[in-house]
Parts: sequence; C-alpha cells; structure tokens
Amino acid sequence: MGKDTVFPLTVWKGKALKSRYVFPYFQAAVRGRVKLYRYIVIDDESLIRKGTIKKLKALSDLAVCCGEAVNGQEGIELIKETHPDFAILDMYMPVMDGMELLPYLSEHFPDLPLIVVSGYQNFDYMRQAITSKAVDYILKPFSAKEIQKAVLSTIDALKTKEHLRSQISSVQEDRERAYYDLDRNFLKGQILGYESDSQSILSERLKFINNTHQFILFTLYLMNLSAEPGLEEWLKENGFSEFMVYLPHPSLEQFRFIILFLPEGSRQKDANIEQFSELIWLWGSRQACSIRIGISECHENISRLNRAFWETTEALDKQPVTVMGHECCFYQESGEPVSLSWPLQEEFLFRIESGESDKVCLMSEELFDYYKGVPGCTLKDVKQNCEHLSVQCQFVLNHYLNQKDDAGKPSHNMHAIINTLYSLEEVKKYYQQFFLNLTAMLRPKSVYAGNDLIDKIKIYVDNNYQKDLTRDFVASLFYINSSYLSQAFKKKTGEKFIDYLNHTRIEKAKELLGTTNLKVYQVSKTVGYENPKYFFRVFKKKTGMTPERYQNTLR
Repeated sequence: MGKDTVFPLTVWKGKALKSRYVFPYFQAAVRGRVKLYRYIVIDDESLIRKGTIKKLKALSDLAVCCGEAVNGQEGIELIKETHPDFAILDMYMPVMDGMELLPYLSEHFPDLPLIVVSGYQNFDYMRQAITSKAVDYILKPFSAKEIQKAVLSTIDALKTKEHLRSQISSVQEDRERAYYDLDRNFLKGQILGYESDSQSILSERLKFINNTHQFILFTLYLMNLSAEPGLEEWLKENGFSEFMVYLPHPSLEQFRFIILFLPEGSRQKDANIEQFSELIWLWGSRQACSIRIGISECHENISRLNRAFWETTEALDKQPVTVMGHECCFYQESGEPVSLSWPLQEEFLFRIESGESDKVCLMSEELFDYYKGVPGCTLKDVKQNCEHLSVQCQFVLNHYLNQKDDAGKPSHNMHAIINTLYSLEEVKKYYQQFFLNLTAMLRPKSVYAGNDLIDKIKIYVDNNYQKDLTRDFVASLFYINSSYLSQAFKKKTGEKFIDYLNHTRIEKAKELLGTTNLKVYQVSKTVGYENPKYFFRVFKKKTGMTPERYQNTLR
C-alpha cells in the first residue's frame, strides 16, 4: 500500500453504512497507531455541518466525523448505524428538532455525550440541554476555538470516564479518587443549576458534608490573573483544610467557588468569613490580582447551592462602581435602583448613527466617568443603563436594516456575556467595543453622510421629533451655532426651525388621532409635547380646530 492510502469506512461493527453518511478515516487510525474519537453532526444546514467539520480539522489526530444528518430522525438512525463516541447537534431543525431529540437520546443513549449548538440563547433550549446532560452548549455563530474547546473537553471527559470505570473496581484508593471527582462535579452542578436533585456524598474525603447542616458560598471573581499558583493550597495551609471545598468554574477561568461548611451551632460565622476573606486578599496581593468576593447567606442544605450562587452574583452586582481593588460583597435584599439619566445620551446616539467613531470613543469615556460620579451607583445600575442604551442602538440599527424583530429587546448573547463581568473596567471595555463596532457598521449607511446641512437637520427632526428638541441642541449636533442654524434654515426652507418642528409633530399627531384610540394627552406626549395645553394651542393654530374636534370629524 502507498504511504498516503486512505481507507473509506463502509462497515462498522458488521453493519453497512449509507454512503451519504460515510467519511474516510485517516491512515494512522486504520493502522491502529492512535485512537480516534468518532463523532456525528446533526444540523439541517449543510454549510453549518461542513463548517463545523472544517473547524475541527485541526483535531484530526483526535476526532473524526463519521456521518452527517439533517434532522433528529436521521440523527437517531445514524447513531444506531455508526455508534459514535459523541454527537454535535443543532436545536432548531425540521421534522424532529433538538427539543424532541434530546429527551430521546437521554433515554435511549444515556452514555452518548452531546454538544448542543443553537442560534438562540433560549432558556427552554438551555434547560432541555441541561436536563439531557449535554456536555456543552454553544451559541451560533461559534468560532473554531469554541467548538474545538468543547470537543477537547468532551474527549477529556470520555477519557476520564473510561479511566474511572477501569480503576474504581480494582483499587480502593482509585475508587475514592473517582468518588471525590464525582462529588466535586456534582457540587459544581448544584451551584450552576445543572443538577436538579440532591444526592449523598460518596467520597470519604467529603463525607462530612452529609452531616453538616450549614454552609456559606463564596464566589471569587479574579481579575488580571495570568496563572493560579495554589490558592486552594494556600487556604489549607492557613487553617482551612477541613470543612472547605474549592471548585473552579467549569468554563469561566476568572471564577472560583468555595463552599465553607460550618459546624452545627457554630458561633464564629462572622469571624470565619472575615479571616477567610483576608487570606484570599493576601494571596491576591502577592499575585498582583484584584479579587471581588460575593458572599451568600447561610444555608442548611446543599440543594440550596444554586440559590446561594445567585445570591453571590447579586452581591457582586451591587458593588459600588468606585471600587478599585479588593471588595467583599455580602448578599442583601435589593434596594431601589439608582436613577441614571446621562445628559449626553441623545447626542451619543446621534454620533453612533452618524458614524463618528472618534467622538463615540470619547463620549463612551465620559459615560463611564458619569457613572462614577453618581452617588450610590452600583455595577448593576451600570449594566442596566448600558443595556438600555444598547436597546436604543438596536432601534437605530433596525431602522436602517428595515427590521422589526426583537425591537426594544436586548441581545440574549450580550446579556449572557455581561452577566459574567463583575468589574466596571471590564463592562466598560465590552460596551466601548460594542458601541464602536456599531458605529463602524452604520457609517456607510448613515443618512447624515450627505453634504447639505439643512437636509441633514430635517432628516434628524423627521426621525426624532418625539424627543425634547431645541434649536441649540440640534445646532450642537451639527457643530454650528443656533443663530446660524436659524438663518440657514429659513433661507433654505422659507420657514423657521421651530415651525418646521411643530409642523412635523402636528402631522404625526393628525395621523395618530385618525388611526389610534390614544387620548389627546397621550398623543401630545407621543409627538414630543410634554404640555398638553401647549399642544392644544399649536394644533388649533395649524389645523384651525382642536384635537378633539379633529378626531371626532375623522370618526
């Protein structure tokens, strides 16, 4: 045989495979030099399937695709025929989608690892994936790095599972190690809500948990940390070797979980928390690492670990935006959010819409300086306000793309990312890049790219008449003084700026009065008049009748 001979796999375990599903194995695998893990891809989009396989080509010495399917039913047939080591599947498919396929696979192929991909961060999709024990959940579009990481994790899990199965039955020490790993994974699953039921702890090392009735969860958020030289060992060396479980987050490197169990009737809870936090901060200082610690309330059953985790993230979100170094955040009932009203918001949105990247960059700095100057402002307040701004940007983007879907709703993917950031600088970095990306996207589409100044002002008024527009404000947007705006506008259009604004608003009001059931005061506010009496006067002057009479006439 030649050096480059490739053997097509046409039979697996005595079964002939359909040719449209079959992929060639690499020569090394056929000759038995290396074990290849075999996977299938279930997705109704051919380009996505081919793209996924291409992105995994870098792992060809570890994993090879042995088939493709376009829906859940074909996927089941393919699994029966090829017996893959794991499957990569989409949630949204015709005939049988992921919501139907996952329960079936969970029941009939419980040992088959699943990597679930989806174009939506739908809670029901994620819950179904978790319930079906999927090893990973990835959002489209995903990068080669993300899918490779998921596959490597799956292969590691398969190897670990194989190793555990072979060792548990032979040596007590290996069995204890396996039980300990299982217990740690179970506790991580409880924290993150992957495990719905409680179970007894199996390992001798953690057996104390079964007889311990109180615990406090610490969620550590580590910043600017390039490595982790022994935080767990550091804590154990300083007196916390017992009644403590240290757990890294399964996918987010900057997170650590520590469950501190308290003996029944312990009266030193506050002292333990203080000493524990100081030890963590001392370690962080030595590693030049800033640490935020979210601390839960005291709970009495490990089934409450997910509730405790929620409390710790709420505590981290309630930290003041002025925090620079270490911070210890205790959970407490949420108070009223701080009212944030950035005076430059409308100008900021205009600069984004008009594609002014340099100005957007400077104003985003001013935005976060504004947050720092608001008394009592928390990280959660910042996140919510930035989310509001992103929604306003979505309205602008939808206007240019002529889309109405998801208008007024934040991106699910963005929301998920922001909920993993617990420092002002990281939130700032994320949103700055978001605003700049959007600005660059809108620059070639902007209606303000023309040369005629008055035409651009009229376009702005037509699109924003419902806002509190003044001559001075509009003039500032276009870098001119208000007097020049008045003169140039009158010369170009033959009417004053304020008259054009009122005319635009009244025309929209007439439309609303004729096509909706809104009250007159509601129409007034909708078109930009906060004072209904003033709206009444302007409307009568422009139309010769009151808004009520106009509405009744149309009816």
